[in-house]
Amino acid sequence: MKIVFIGHSGIQYPHTRVRCYGFAKALKERGFDTEVLSFKDHLAPHLKEEDMYAKLRDRDKMRLVLSAARRLFGKRDALFYVQKAHFHSAAPYLLSRFFGARYILDYDDYDVPLSNFFHRGRWNRLLFGTHRWDVITERLARKAVGCVVSSHYLEEYMRPLNPRVARVETGVDTGDFHPPRTEHPEDAPLTFFWNGIVWGDEIHRSVMLAVRAFARVHREVPNSRLLLVGGGFHWQRLVESARADHDDIPIVFRGWFPPEAMPSLFREADVGLLPFALDNEWVRGKSPTKLFEYLATGLPVVATAVGEVRHVLRHGENGLLSESEDQMVEGMLRLARDRDFRGQVGRNARETAITHYSQEVLGDRLAEFLKQFERRL
Repeated sequence: MKIVFIGHSGIQYPHTRVRCYGFAKALKERGFDTEVLSFKDHLAPHLKEEDMYAKLRDRDKMRLVLSAARRLFGKRDALFYVQKAHFHSAAPYLLSRFFGARYILDYDDYDVPLSNFFHRGRWNRLLFGTHRWDVITERLARKAVGCVVSSHYLEEYMRPLNPRVARVETGVDTGDFHPPRTEHPEDAPLTFFWNGIVWGDEIHRSVMLAVRAFARVHREVPNSRLLLVGGGFHWQRLVESARADHDDIPIVFRGWFPPEAMPSLFREADVGLLPFALDNEWVRGKSPTKLFEYLATGLPVVATAVGEVRHVLRHGENGLLSESEDQMVEGMLRLARDRDFRGQVGRNARETAITHYSQEVLGDRLAEFLKQFERRL
């Protein structure tokens, strides 16, 4: 069975790295014939990841769509696996409409308000039949032979649109992400950790929530630090905001690291932080990659109790849930002050990742779902 994964971004961004490259690798190990077509990596390698969202003009997008359509035309008997509903989905969508190609829509974020379609309505109407981003997304879902989603919230969103829906969380490679081989020295600073792409105001506000919480924790636990690792449009704004408001506490900023370097950074940490400063459809629908990487590394997590997090973490067992800044501080202090409790939560977190969210487990689930779309000769 031939499956072509089609991604908007490149391997540096987690949605394409995990849900195209990672899933393709997992399926290949299970006997599928897979390959990846990344618009960023294979059609626009000269661009930065951020450029795919911010700097492409409509004519650039159209050139990329036509280039992809030409590449995919000779493979139209394969099953296309389209990750996200952005402008890049026009290529498999057109091949489906006019040449009978089949595709799966993989929807891992509620992206409707953030969709990267064409700026001008006429191009969207020409390719998708409408300029409304919500209607385009729904049409892509209805036309697909099946949909794969990453969260319970997205499963509820997609089920009325398509009878064949599978929930496959983003997951993690538990071989790459594993606990440190030796425990951190007792006199080493206790490290709270966040990493990610600061792409907009939502993420900036969320990380600043963690910064404020850490400032309060540091007063009680002086031998502690906050490690922030990331990039994106608003990364420098985050650095400047945190330094302006809290220049008296130890915050370590490290810029963008390649994916292969991330596991070693995770093992520097003692506690993972997953703060959300708001509760909207994007947050509720998100299957946060970093959460599963925290779990696999054996990091106890303090996370805002919203969206998919509620389905993954059991408070006090494999993580700590919070619904306010005060509760986040309480959870951070509890983990900081009790080394044994921190270790037990971390071990439970690792077990959760292996049992429910490893690439092995999710690869089996995805393979079983896709087998039903094999062409019968």
